[in-house]
Amino acid sequence: MLMIGVIIALAGLAMGLGVLFDHTGGYFWFYWIAPLLMVGLGGLLIKLSVGYWMKIGRLETKGRPRSD
Repeated sequence: MLMIGVIIALAGLAMGLGVLFDHTGGYFWFYWIAPLLMVGLGGLLIKLSVGYWMKIGRLETKGRPRSD
């Protein structure tokens, strides 16, 4: 699920930036905020994924400590 979150975040960032710099089409004046919201959502998902990895993901991959 962590990888899916990162993939969705990167896709959202790419689409948001693509729409932000694509000025074709006769959209209403308030459509400028949609790409900014998408870029913000992508950044939030990346931040959540990194935070999860730092707090929980590394410990899960490490496993239980072994007693020799």
